Amino acid sequence: MRRLALTSALLLLSLLPLALTPARRSAVVRAAQKCPAVEVTCPDSARPGEEAIFTVSVDAAAADLKYTYKWEVSAGTIAGGQGTPSIKVDTTGVAAPVTATVEVGGLPASCERRVSCTTAYVDGPRCGRPLDEYGDITFEDEQARLDNCAIELQNDPTATGYIQCYGGRVGYEGEAERRCDRAREYVSNTRGIAADRVVTADGGFKENLTVVVWLVPSGATLPEASPTVDPSEVTTLKRKAARKPRGR
Repeated sequence: MRRLALTSALLLLSLLPLALTPARRSAVVRAAQKCPAVEVTCPDSARPGEEAIFTVSVDAAAADLKYTYKWEVSAGTIAGGQGTPSIKVDTTGVAAPVTATVEVGGLPASCERRVSCTTAYVDGPRCGRPLDEYGDITFEDEQARLDNCAIELQNDPTATGYIQCYGGRVGYEGEAERRCDRAREYVSNTRGIAADRVVTADGGFKENLTVVVWLVPSGATLPEASPTVDPSEVTTLKRKAARKPRGR
């Protein structure tokens, strides 16, 4: 009887692993292997040119071990941190998600050594960058300012010149639109920039007549207008009709 009881107990012990759930069995195996938890964290997303930081952490339960870190990335360039738990990835010119994978050395041979994290790609930078801002200046002075815009567009054939024009609190009717048209015609016709690469917009009103020139990279969001004066507060002047020449 005692021998039967002992046999039954041994049988139950042999069947115990089968009674565990898959997750529990995995935990038991992991504990037997003494594999620490290894995890890589990274930003949810990054825009081209932004710096993305990837960091690997190893369970402190195995902190007595010395680890090595070898990183590789699917896109972009590792700008710093190779061989350490954290790297900086330069995403300049990248138009795809970035996956960083690290191989952790120093773990038991039976443990998983490679882990990854992926940062999603966000299409284009947030917006362009302002090149210039000026007020009611002479056309000769304005041409010199617009020459800088044309040079920037020549240096980056994929970019767009974006010109925002604001009427003043007191000004002539349609003044902002005329200023934008004049600027676009100069950059396109005189400086030879394709007309579809020069975009203009009536931004509303500011205290004084204002022209803002932007350089917008390909795929970027056009800057929003930033008027400071409500249209109801604007005094619109009408231009006097030109006098007809007197007949002889």
